[in-house]
Amino acid sequence: MDELADILIAKRQRRKAPELETVESKLSFDENGICVGVAPRGRGKSERMIEEFMLTANEAAAKLAREKKAPFVYRVHETPPEEKTEKLREMLPKMGIECPQFTEMKPSHAAEILARSKDTEFSEAVNIMVLRSMAKAKYSPEPLGHFGLVLEDYAHFTSPIRRYPDLAIHRIITDILAGYSSDWLAKRYEGFVSNASERSSAAEVRAVSIERECDDCCKAEYMKPHVGESFTGRISGVTESGFFVMLPDTIEGMVHIRTLPEGEYDCSPPLCLTEKFSGVTYKLGAEVRVLCTAVNVSDGKIDFALDDED
Repeated sequence: MDELADILIAKRQRRKAPELETVESKLSFDENGICVGVAPRGRGKSERMIEEFMLTANEAAAKLAREKKAPFVYRVHETPPEEKTEKLREMLPKMGIECPQFTEMKPSHAAEILARSKDTEFSEAVNIMVLRSMAKAKYSPEPLGHFGLVLEDYAHFTSPIRRYPDLAIHRIITDILAGYSSDWLAKRYEGFVSNASERSSAAEVRAVSIERECDDCCKAEYMKPHVGESFTGRISGVTESGFFVMLPDTIEGMVHIRTLPEGEYDCSPPLCLTEKFSGVTYKLGAEVRVLCTAVNVSDGKIDFALDDED
């Protein structure tokens, strides 16, 4: 299994599939359901092995349906919209990262950008920017392919416990394997797959949003006893209202502009916030020392301020 996983990983790399490195959080709770630990979630070889086998099974299921011309619920990831890739091309040179020349972004271009930013101070930020430049994956009755995986055929087949789309296509595959004709399958499932795709995409958006809000509330709960403490983190985002700082444990809070030294600030999101007269700049990826000043558990908000002793 280990050897097979390595072969599949190598095949994906040869397809120039972009390998995004986003950090997920692992939350720990006590016997009362209170969040008492937050840490980056690691991914070991065994998980990567299972993931590769799942991807292969998903591809096989989608390929079967396409070749049989059966109605199906595909997992699709379309080419990134031009307005988003244009913003990426505009921002990369400002970070000192050369952007490949292209009129339409290909997976190989995204992979090249990630490779060029690796081991730089902007690596994490570029990963997030590339991710945000892409179209959102969704469910579709049309086999539109998967940009991020560089696959012509893809569907969600492997997780029936948690996903309705998987159950939907299990039902269809059962009838394909039973030998029903393309005409019979079309009559039975064409309306069903359109409805299932639309409802599943909408449900996924809601679920992801709720999950993020829940994570934010748990992280705020964890930080509540740490108000007044000092931490070292990196600037993870810049807005006109201030900048976000992420700690090594994935906790993220905001340093509001009103808490910064008095002055006039120019904002160049998402790269930097600069005080006009002193030239002091708060730059994406820069290490800063912050104090946790306030926490709102209900809203999942954490406030930081620059540590005066920094």
